[in-house]
Amino acid sequence: MNNNSYKFTLPKGNDKYINIPIEIKWDFLGQSDAVEEYQQNVVEDIVGFPGDFEVLRFAHAPYSSDTKTDIKYDFHFFSVDGDVPDNPSTQVITSTTNDWVTSYIPEGFTKSEVYYYEKPFTKSFFKLDFYDTIDGKSQTNYFTVIIPVQQGATESVSVSQYTPNVDIKIPSYQLDFVGDKEGFFIYWLRKKEFIDIDTFYMSAKFFDARLGVYVKMSKTPQILLKPTLFQFSDSNFYYKVKLDLDKKTYQIFDKDINNNDVRVGTDSSIKWYEYVNP
Repeated sequence: MNNNSYKFTLPKGNDKYINIPIEIKWDFLGQSDAVEEYQQNVVEDIVGFPGDFEVLRFAHAPYSSDTKTDIKYDFHFFSVDGDVPDNPSTQVITSTTNDWVTSYIPEGFTKSEVYYYEKPFTKSFFKLDFYDTIDGKSQTNYFTVIIPVQQGATESVSVSQYTPNVDIKIPSYQLDFVGDKEGFFIYWLRKKEFIDIDTFYMSAKFFDARLGVYVKMSKTPQILLKPTLFQFSDSNFYYKVKLDLDKKTYQIFDKDINNNDVRVGTDSSIKWYEYVNP
């Protein structure tokens, strides 16, 4: 069969269909795909490409010939004969270092509240903030670690004259991989691509849920600063924290009398003392 210059040959068998390829041009073909691509390009120009914000878990670096990994914290509250003075700023002048004790009782909690885990006590916690500098005017708080009061060592006290002594919690902590471990790990970025920092400065506060206030902590009892009482420098409120990105560990340092870094939190605990605001 001839049709002008085209020749069509009927296929064999019962199939009488003929497929004729014809080019079709349509201006709107693929337009929705183009819109999606344009949107993606605009978003990337504004927001940028997604980054790797995966975090690593850092554990306390081993010590004592790599046989121990625990880290120790002792928090001391100001007390004079077991009572909180009416005017603590003047009382501190005549106090001694022994008036800062590792107990929740001077902070105003009763032995019963601590023993029975009543809400004013269990809603309280210690808050460790990690900054890039000790300069309060320019520092950035990059992350926070919470240590709950339900952890820690205990002491034996009498809650009632009609009952035997019981064990209640005190703010003395030994954190590790097992047992009391909340607050033991630090979580930080896996890569330095966005924030190239591995040294932080750690401060401490205690949130007193009984009063709904934060209690600031310092590294030194104020009595040791006489005659310049309350004239603290920024360094009195921070410990230095160094991360090892390769080993995924951290170490905490203080300054010795020669201003050299000395590791703390190992055989000696990291000590915090309630700062009595004048």
